Amino acid sequence: MTAAGSAPRRTVRGRVTALVESARFQTFIIGVILINAVILGVETYEGLPAGVTRSLGWLNHVAVGIFVVEIALRIYAHRGRFFRDPWGWFDMLIVAVALIPATAGGEVFRVLRALRILRLLSTVRSMRMVVGALLASLPGIASISGLLLMVMYIYAVITTSLFAPAEPYRDLGMAFASLFRLLLGDGWSDVVVPVATTPWAWLLFISYSVITTVIVLNLLIAVAVEAMERFKERERAGTAEGGAAELSSGTDGMLGDGRDAGDAELLAEVRALRAQLHRLESRLDAAVNVPSQLAHEAGMTPPASRAGTAYEGSPSPASRHDGPGEHGSVGDEFRSQSGPAHPGSR
Repeated sequence: MTAAGSAPRRTVRGRVTALVESARFQTFIIGVILINAVILGVETYEGLPAGVTRSLGWLNHVAVGIFVVEIALRIYAHRGRFFRDPWGWFDMLIVAVALIPATAGGEVFRVLRALRILRLLSTVRSMRMVVGALLASLPGIASISGLLLMVMYIYAVITTSLFAPAEPYRDLGMAFASLFRLLLGDGWSDVVVPVATTPWAWLLFISYSVITTVIVLNLLIAVAVEAMERFKERERAGTAEGGAAELSSGTDGMLGDGRDAGDAELLAEVRALRAQLHRLESRLDAAVNVPSQLAHEAGMTPPASRAGTAYEGSPSPASRHDGPGEHGSVGDEFRSQSGPAHPGSR
């Protein structure tokens, strides 16, 4: 069997899988998404010529068609794995929204066409990692957000009790709004200066800014960074452990029906090797029998080549006979000790 014949033949599903997972295909899809984003932005301008508007509409339809073909190819290549992936559902939902016609009552869906740009999140690997890390850090962010809300509530009660006649702190709601502006670093001249008439008032607002901005927000950043590192480690571990499983699961798509043909070719090759080994054994037995034939022709006792034969120098029982049948007796005895030749040597 030749080297070309021993290579597994890839089916249509295998070729489609290799296509949708190739770097060139991903780059092409990213380019289409970016071009479509530019088209959606240009369509917002008023007063465009009719020819330009018509061309942009056709380009928009072509982009949507490419997205539909991409989703169909991914479903055909990955089958059930596509629907087990949340990003697959995300892409399919965005493409489905893009297919809704902007007829009467469908203007809202036409506005949702801008969501196609979000497909970059599922196409670009680094963006997927950021989104996954943010989702993984939600429990920690919720805890720190609760801590921040508690600190803001304490300071809202304190400022309302101390500066209630003033406009920024006349009630609890206004106090929350004013403190939120301070959290963003804005409004010092509006919410602090009118009421900070004593040193301890300045100390109160400075302590609030330090606790909320410097400590709590930095804790949020630390939680997000830690979640990002854990997500990267988990992704690397999952890639390393799932490599063999992915390869074995992808064998059906890459080989398909060619697996049975490959097994048949392998079985034929094993049979050919066995036949060749049988011929080699036959030639070896024939080569061993050559000295005995030469010895028979010369009238000599051949050397012992099998267990149980007489050693050289010791007379065999057949050598004690005299007469014309001496050599024949020696040949008969040696052949009886050596055994019959292999059937393949005849």
